[in-house]
Amino acid sequence: MANRGSVNLVAATGRIACLGATALALAAPAVASLSALQWSPWLLGLLALGVPHGAADHRVGSELGRPAGFGFYAGYLLAAAAVLALWFASPAAASVGFLIVAALHFGQGDVYWSRQFGLAARSGSPGYRASLLVARSALPVGLPLLAHPGELSGAADALAARLFGREGWSIAPGAVGAGLVALGIVVGLQVGWACWLGRRGDGATRRAAAAEVAETLLLALTFAVTPPVLALGVYFNAWHSPRHVVRLLLLEPRTRDLLAAGRPLSAFGLFWRRALPMTCGALAIGVALGLAVARSAASVADLGLVALVALSALTLPHVLVVAWMDARQGVWSPRPAPG
Repeated sequence: MANRGSVNLVAATGRIACLGATALALAAPAVASLSALQWSPWLLGLLALGVPHGAADHRVGSELGRPAGFGFYAGYLLAAAAVLALWFASPAAASVGFLIVAALHFGQGDVYWSRQFGLAARSGSPGYRASLLVARSALPVGLPLLAHPGELSGAADALAARLFGREGWSIAPGAVGAGLVALGIVVGLQVGWACWLGRRGDGATRRAAAAEVAETLLLALTFAVTPPVLALGVYFNAWHSPRHVVRLLLLEPRTRDLLAAGRPLSAFGLFWRRALPMTCGALAIGVALGLAVARSAASVADLGLVALVALSALTLPHVLVVAWMDARQGVWSPRPAPG
């Protein structure tokens, strides 16, 4: 089990990053809207944790009793290749599919975190976990689309037009209001359910409920007021990726011991070194893709778009691995909380 201080440090990193991005957007919107600033978390964070957090997928099976064989690697590469092929065939469909898969994965990560360290660890309610999955999936993707309907779809349209020479997509004006109402219901349900569980529980349960409600509200504020590309970059690299890395650290004895000893930085460093070969392989995919569309890429934003396309190719197989981890670790079982 991880030392509580290590868990708190990782959780605080994501919260502080989101608070910082939100404060910048509110205090200096002109600065927050600068293209170079918005893409900087992606270009810097992908190498630090964004790509490495999925670069250990091949090690997961060994730690959970199913070592990866030829079928795993072949399936992983085929799934990634299929996504890349879709980008060239229909970038509009590929970008929509990427957003849907990424949203589900974000929810997956927060459900595991709650199951291991938060309110779901103290409650056997699958219904609450389902409400958390939907809310934490919808906020990082759905809210930016609805609160800034021209920006995220505009980035997707620019990606399709500049890199692939195709048409993109946009949000229909009539869908924004209905979407915001639906999102409000989803968030309200999760927050209300957490409050109800907290009221019925002991002091530790109430604190866990308060923390998850505060996190949901923080994410709602962040994605409502912060430019979408910046908000997603900060969230993915400072919130989602470190939490998933902790999950991986708990699988391996040496890194698990470092976490238990309250040495998260040492554990993260060891993980990063182990993930380096596959991280380089993933980055090679990005470089190859960049060369394929090099004539169209002419700015920092375009480089960020290329990085997102490469990331999307690895997201689908990664999400399938995480779903398998959820099943093996009993994330959705009634009790007890998974180890």
